Amino acid sequence: MRSPTDFPARVLAFADGHGMLPAGSTLLCALSGGGDSMALLTCLLTLAKDRDLTVLAAHYNHQLRGEESQQDEAFVTDWCKKQNVPLTLGRGDVAARAAQQGKGIEETARAMRYAFLQETARAVGADCIATAHNADDNAETLLLHLVRGTGLDGLAGIPPRRGTIIRPLLTQTRQEIEAYLREQDVPFRVDSSNADLAYARNRIRHQVMPVLREVNPNFSPRLAENLRHIREDREFLETLAHTAIEPQQEEEGLSLPAGELAGLPRPVAVRVVKQTLAALGRHQIAAVHLDQILALADSQRPSARIPLPQGLLVRRDYDRLLFTHKPHPAPDFSPVTIPGEGTCQLGRWQLEVRRTLCPAGAVQGPFQWFLRPEALQFPLTARSRETGDRLHLPGRTGKPLKKWYIEEKIPRQDRDTLPVLTDSHGLIAAAGLGPQEARIASPGEPAIRFTLTKTERT
Repeated sequence: MRSPTDFPARVLAFADGHGMLPAGSTLLCALSGGGDSMALLTCLLTLAKDRDLTVLAAHYNHQLRGEESQQDEAFVTDWCKKQNVPLTLGRGDVAARAAQQGKGIEETARAMRYAFLQETARAVGADCIATAHNADDNAETLLLHLVRGTGLDGLAGIPPRRGTIIRPLLTQTRQEIEAYLREQDVPFRVDSSNADLAYARNRIRHQVMPVLREVNPNFSPRLAENLRHIREDREFLETLAHTAIEPQQEEEGLSLPAGELAGLPRPVAVRVVKQTLAALGRHQIAAVHLDQILALADSQRPSARIPLPQGLLVRRDYDRLLFTHKPHPAPDFSPVTIPGEGTCQLGRWQLEVRRTLCPAGAVQGPFQWFLRPEALQFPLTARSRETGDRLHLPGRTGKPLKKWYIEEKIPRQDRDTLPVLTDSHGLIAAAGLGPQEARIASPGEPAIRFTLTKTERT
């Protein structure tokens, strides 16, 4: 075991390797009152003298252990007062929140604790939040990931830093931390729940780790060294993914080119998908869903969808994959009667009807048409498509709307939201495609101009 006297120097060397403790910064130390967090606070106060660091502390009372939780809060309050360390206290009913959300106690406690720490950091102006995860925590986390199934990300263990969260003790073992506490004569609290074997992590800690240390007494520090190399490999792949494909912002979410994604090496493609999901707030995804998304990108099917947990949807629209929180849109307007000139709203579309002259070189586009007044029978009706609708576009063969949509690669989820214009004689025009050839005005003739514009209304 390394000397406790060198503990602060070892912590500083690791922290500097990851840019954790720049001179003059303000640190918020997450302080539970347990040995690890008390060692972290003590070490940071020692390093603060030479680095001009401002060290603050924050304690979150999970209210899970009754009187013991209250005693922890009182302990850290008293200790910080003696050390002249500004302390912010927070508390929450974790058990009640977990029951309300239908989630586990550990997951809920972690979410509430980190939310409190982030909010406190903003309030006090802290540059980063220091947590006391150590080398043994890292080893336990890796073993849990292996048991539950993991890829390279899980094998990399706990990251030294993520955003504003830093972990300066990540290469120090629990044994080294306890030796440092003894040398510095620092008291600490013992969490009785750490002995409860109902928790998977505690079973790893008390039943598996001792066996591994019998095989190799230096298991945790050696593993920490290996994890550094795994993190380097992972970071290299992350960089490749960032440069390979950049997700495009769409109205409904983010999209990726399906063909390009399918053509990437799988380790890079997986990370492109993960980065896209992270940009939408999803940082965790099961391997089975990753496989489904990559298979969809490589599929010949022009239209398909994969529902993901928490309301996320991945949709194939011809040559792109759309990642969205919005469900498949249904027709968003009822049939609308159009008596004559004017403007009306058709769901997310605005239709303007105006009498004019058909200009020379007029283009009969997918959303603007110049039609002969005598070829129209008012009032008109705007509706969504119906079975049996046929369209004869200028200079082309007449076909059912469904075939036109497929040929023109109009995404399936958009087809029912595109207005179709009709009168008593039948279909006049279809948004996204164009007008019936027989209804078109010639240049210089009186015409009725129809213009469809997409609005922000949903």
